[in-house]
Amino acid sequence: MMAMAALMMSACQSHEDGTDPAYNVIVDVNMLGWNAGDTLFFPIHVTNPSTIRDPIVQGIPYQVGYSIRMSADYRFTRVPMQLIVQQTDTTGGHEHIVRNVMREHIAPAVRDTLGHPLGPSWGSLIDYDNYIENLIISFDSTGTYRMMLIPDLRNVKSFVGLSAIGITLSKQY
Repeated sequence: MMAMAALMMSACQSHEDGTDPAYNVIVDVNMLGWNAGDTLFFPIHVTNPSTIRDPIVQGIPYQVGYSIRMSADYRFTRVPMQLIVQQTDTTGGHEHIVRNVMREHIAPAVRDTLGHPLGPSWGSLIDYDNYIENLIISFDSTGTYRMMLIPDLRNVKSFVGLSAIGITLSKQY
C-alpha cells in the first residue's frame, strides 16, 4: 500500500548556509512507524522560464537536500531511504511514468557516533536540515516530475519516532 503523506509545509525557508531553496516541501510521517509501503511523494513542476508558483527551471543544476523532524525516541543514527525521481504525465486524466530520472540510496545522519542529535530540538522534537553530498539534479525538459522517498528497512520492521521528512532543491552556484 502506498500512502501519500499530508503536505505540511511548502514555503521556502533559508537554510543554515544562507541559501534560499527553490523547492522545500516537508510531509508528515506516522510517528508510530514509517513502514515499507509508506512512500512519500513530492510533486515538482519544471518550467522555462521560472515562475513564482513554479520556481524550478529546466536545465539548471539543483543541490538536493533534506529535512528530518524526529522525536528523541528515534533510536538510529541514520535514516536510510531510497530517493527516486520520475518524469510523469497526466494525459488522459491518469498519471503515468514517462521515464525514471534518478534512483539513489541515501542515509542521512541524524545523530553523532555518541547518539547525540545533530539538529536543534524544539520541545520534544529534533529538526535537522542538510544537503546530500555530491547529489545534484538537473531537469532536462519542462513538465511534471515527482520525487519519492521510500524507507530502506533492511534490518528493521519500521522506523519509529520520525515526525516529518522533506526534500529541498537549491540552485547550484
